Amino acid sequence: MAVPLAPLILLLILGCPTCKAFDEKRVLGMLNLERDLLQILRDYAEKLEEKISLINNSLEEYIEDIDEANLYPEEYLSNPLNAFRLIRHMHQDWVSWQVYMEEQVGAEQIAKMELLLPQLPKKLDFKGAAKDVNSLSQFYNFEPADLVEQHEFESPLHLSPLDCYHLGLELYEEHDYLGAARWLEVAAHNYTHSRYSDLYDLLGAPRWQVYRDLARTLFKLNREGVYDAYGSALNLNSQNVHLIQEFGQMELFSLRDPMEPILDPEQDPTGLESHCRGEFYAHKAELLCEYNNWVDPFLAYAPLKYEMLARDPYTIIYPDSIFETEIQHVENAYERCPRNVQFELQKGVVGCSISDGYSPVMKRIKERVLDMTGMENVWETFYIVEYDQLKTFEIFNLFRNTNKFPKLKVFDLEDVEATVMIFLKDVPLGGAITMPNEGIFVEPKRGSVLITLDHKEHSTTVCPNIIGKGLVMIKFILKKDE
Repeated sequence: MAVPLAPLILLLILGCPTCKAFDEKRVLGMLNLERDLLQILRDYAEKLEEKISLINNSLEEYIEDIDEANLYPEEYLSNPLNAFRLIRHMHQDWVSWQVYMEEQVGAEQIAKMELLLPQLPKKLDFKGAAKDVNSLSQFYNFEPADLVEQHEFESPLHLSPLDCYHLGLELYEEHDYLGAARWLEVAAHNYTHSRYSDLYDLLGAPRWQVYRDLARTLFKLNREGVYDAYGSALNLNSQNVHLIQEFGQMELFSLRDPMEPILDPEQDPTGLESHCRGEFYAHKAELLCEYNNWVDPFLAYAPLKYEMLARDPYTIIYPDSIFETEIQHVENAYERCPRNVQFELQKGVVGCSISDGYSPVMKRIKERVLDMTGMENVWETFYIVEYDQLKTFEIFNLFRNTNKFPKLKVFDLEDVEATVMIFLKDVPLGGAITMPNEGIFVEPKRGSVLITLDHKEHSTTVCPNIIGKGLVMIKFILKKDE
């Protein structure tokens, strides 16, 4: 069985700003390349199995004969036919077996793989992915040990000890020894936990080497654990002369110039980091759940449930207020978006402008938004925004600062009464909408509608995506004309 891709690494290749240097077409190409390589390896394994099967079948026949001979050896060899068979077999077959054993297996598969190898991601791609994984783990306070302990096929947040080892090496090369120590320590201590650990030697990372590189990192940090790490490496490879010499030189240097250890800094997350992690005190006393049944007479028969999240700025959410058929209609419209109304607010944040009059469905959604807000004046366009970021961004600031919409001067004129954000997709992990100073934290749920009134003094921040892309539809509610 081939070693599976670490899901966290894969999702970063699919979703991060640096790795999003891979456009969607290239991402699909990478996945297709991985499938092709796996198929080649599978075909190669089948060729090996064919060879092994032939050898095993031959062994059974030979062993049967030799077992029979061992029972009565003199009687067996006194039979000239048996003697001839044994002598002929030993004289001719073993030479042929030597030739067969030396024959290359799967030459066709090896040639195919050699043709595909130049298409693999380059060193720069790997460095970008490693940097983003480390940044993401720091932002959300993911402990490397927790990521390794997750089951590979049940958790989307899993790294193998081999992943952690190479991530630690990359940080070491970047002189981030504190970060490197975190990942290398987890790699060394969890090395045998993976079901694929027997392959690590084959893939260029024997366990002694992992301990050696951990020791080198701890030496850079002047930590006492360096002795235990070198000791573990020597226990696993006691005859390695270079390793013995390296350990001796380190001991001499440490004795001659002892230095204070460099410790991990105390955790001091920013308010935004704490909020995106969900580490905040929710003012539940402020929460209010009611039904909107007064704005329009029709709502008396079909009231809309909403929850008040904050009073200042006045923020409410209508859960499950957009029907599935309506969402599918909007998604189809987004997929068919003409090039002249497509836009990019920043790298990884793109979208499409769709007029209220695009279809009866869009008109119906606009009317429902007006019912939700109790207002009458809206900007004539919906803005569908798709985002896939590993960094926070303030979504309405992007609209405020862009020159993509010459007609949209609502922020400059300060005539926005409210903003409406309709969630068109769930984001499985990360991607929450937050106003840290106001204690507002909303996880994107398909079909829910978030409304904020008079928020120009407040920031609406999108937390980094971990898994999945965010897809929202934005509507600006304007102040009523005097």
